[in-house]
Amino acid sequence: MSGLLLRYPWVGVALCSALLPPALASPLLPQEPVRCAPCTPEKTLDCPAVAPGCAEVLREPGCGCCLACALAKGDSCGIYTAHCGSGLRCMPRPGDPRPLHSLTRGQGVCVEISEVEQSQTPDQDDTETDARNSAAAAHDHAPAPHYPPHGKPFDPRAAADAQESMKAKVNAIRKKLTELGPCHMELHRALEKIAKSQQNLGDKLTKFYLPNCDKHGFYKAKQCETSLEGQSGRCWCVSSWNGKRILGSSDLLGDSECQQELTH
Repeated sequence: MSGLLLRYPWVGVALCSALLPPALASPLLPQEPVRCAPCTPEKTLDCPAVAPGCAEVLREPGCGCCLACALAKGDSCGIYTAHCGSGLRCMPRPGDPRPLHSLTRGQGVCVEISEVEQSQTPDQDDTETDARNSAAAAHDHAPAPHYPPHGKPFDPRAAADAQESMKAKVNAIRKKLTELGPCHMELHRALEKIAKSQQNLGDKLTKFYLPNCDKHGFYKAKQCETSLEGQSGRCWCVSSWNGKRILGSSDLLGDSECQQELTH
């Protein structure tokens, strides 16, 4: 059991929550408010005009800064739509098998709160009641947008700098993975071996082999020996993945190229 808790600490958290008394084991964590950019005069100037026949005007949902016409009784509604008017509540339609799914897609309906309370009689199916209430709670108690004071406005340049920093980190990781390709690794070893042999023995190399790598760190199909005696070194065909010579192949003649489709 102790090994299980060490490998999966969340198991211990779940057990503690189940064993603690209800007064001590809170199933919900405090919700972190959604941080919205402040509604500046420039943003409100871009807001569309509200329809002249609108009976009630409310602020649009989420982090929006514009005003929107409140939905009337019987209108389709959801988590991301305009709010239902005063005295109304957005609820899943009766008998909906997936109430939360419907609310996220604007397929609920604005109904009077009094009708909701009257419809929840003791004879009603408990499962359906719980599902509809949970879905409505998800709509009514979604994390409220938090608008920072105008003294700390949203800085688009800081956001752009953060995005560029993240992009640079991703590119650095990608470059590191490329450098660690099998061909590049062998190339580094070959260069170190040549430098070490020259330093220790002082021998004059006339022929040596350096892997021919592509930009992804793998082997190019054609590999050649380097000659310092004025004549071309021999060449052969290899697998691009591991640099192994293709079985049954012979040395290439002259400027011949590898004709095989080397994919492994």
